[in-house]
Amino acid sequence: MEENISGKKRLMEIVGILRRNDIFSEMTPAKFRKILEELGPTYVKIGQILSNRPDMLSREYVDELSKLRTEVSPMPYQEILDILKEEYDKPLFLLFRSINRHPIGSASIAQVHKAILQDGQEVVIKVQRRNIKEKMIADIRVLKKALHVLQVQKFFKDIISFDNVLDELLNTTLEEMNFLTEAEHIKEFKHENKDIKYIKVPKVFSNLTTEKVLVMEYIEGFNISQIDEIIDAGYDLKEIANKLANNYIYQAIDVGYFHADPHPDNIIITDGKIAYIDFGMMGRLNNRNKDLLEKCIIAIFNDDIKEVERILLTLGEAKYEVNHYRLCHELQVILDKNKTVGIKDINITKFANELLTLLGDNGITLPEDITMLVRGIVVLEGTLEIVSPDINLMEVFENRIRNGNIKEYLTKERLNKEIAHGINSLLSLNRLPNDLHKLFKDMVRGETKFNIEITDAWKALDRFEKMIHRIVVCFLDVAFILGASLMVSNGLETTDQRFLFYIYVAVGFIFTVWLFIKMYFDKLNRRK
Repeated sequence: MEENISGKKRLMEIVGILRRNDIFSEMTPAKFRKILEELGPTYVKIGQILSNRPDMLSREYVDELSKLRTEVSPMPYQEILDILKEEYDKPLFLLFRSINRHPIGSASIAQVHKAILQDGQEVVIKVQRRNIKEKMIADIRVLKKALHVLQVQKFFKDIISFDNVLDELLNTTLEEMNFLTEAEHIKEFKHENKDIKYIKVPKVFSNLTTEKVLVMEYIEGFNISQIDEIIDAGYDLKEIANKLANNYIYQAIDVGYFHADPHPDNIIITDGKIAYIDFGMMGRLNNRNKDLLEKCIIAIFNDDIKEVERILLTLGEAKYEVNHYRLCHELQVILDKNKTVGIKDINITKFANELLTLLGDNGITLPEDITMLVRGIVVLEGTLEIVSPDINLMEVFENRIRNGNIKEYLTKERLNKEIAHGINSLLSLNRLPNDLHKLFKDMVRGETKFNIEITDAWKALDRFEKMIHRIVVCFLDVAFILGASLMVSNGLETTDQRFLFYIYVAVGFIFTVWLFIKMYFDKLNRRK
């Protein structure tokens, strides 16, 4: 039976827990974890988030808070049975042959027990803790009121909105609490990864799944953090890490539907495959954001600061007018810092945190799907560090982007577009004499204006110099083509005339091909 929990009642509970644990005495990692656990699901969830922030907490606290994922105090077995009886309209013995008394996992939101169906199928039952939704809503209400009374927000001004953070925490967790939604996540994830042979997704038993109970296939194997057992079973850790990284990039860039919490406790190695076993937190990128994200990553690899800035401003929302010079300068500082090391040595957690901090300082907020992906990537990087420290997600990302672009431009559709572009460029040569005449005429009159925005003088001058060189080559190309045309119109009567004609044609052809190659690669670089 669910109860309505008032903010006042919940506040008294919190005060009692804090007083009982004597929070003003020496605080240790174990004591801090115990307090969060006693405070309930909201604070356990906050502890889980903090466990992914080694940049904020010491290693001792991070390791201790990581236990909040699967080592939360379990519910009594009888309470599990009572909840199941409330959810099903049939006696349990008609549905399950047996339900193990001891849980195989106990987390902040739910508890997991192994069971056997009447047909002999081994399954896991994920049972939601009682009154968790009501407790969490009351917790958020109390936290918001406390922050307002203490006027914490005024110290942070526009850097962060605690109300928004708490609302996002609540909404994300409420979605995790609806197991019918998680069941749909599992089915969609399985469909999107059906062609990936090394990925396994558990089967969902929809007839036994409710909003508070999820029943799915039991997958036996090794938790991905059980390194010694995995090695003893004959697996190659580097291969596992490579496949895990490549699949995650596939989820984010190719599909746009990704697992948002790929920490080790959610991943099992079984029968030569990588299996995800928890789908409470999933992320989705729309096509626009997916394409922009890929282009932003390419621009970062190419050190194209202006393009990175443009994409970030397109992706995000600026709270006030952006100082473009400052933003570009700070982006350059971050990228320059990472240029001193190889791609494989870049600390992606530190890089992501610096980038998000920079955007926050400049009043730019990224959409929730992007921030969720960034968080997922940071968590995955930590998982890869456990499995195979030599595998760096940034390096895998770079290889994936490079190879992906090559394949993209070799498609029939892409080649047809480039051929059409080349034909249009050839036709535009007919207008070249008139355009050149107008250009020189305007230059003589002093009416030609060049508008150049220079943020990096040397790069701008280099680009301008390259442009001048190509204009010169273009003039020479036109001269040779026109010269050959005039020779044909006057007739090629002597051997010397014919020889000179062939030289004009050959040189003109070489210049034309060179220009088209440069145009093509310029276009590729802009798309990157």
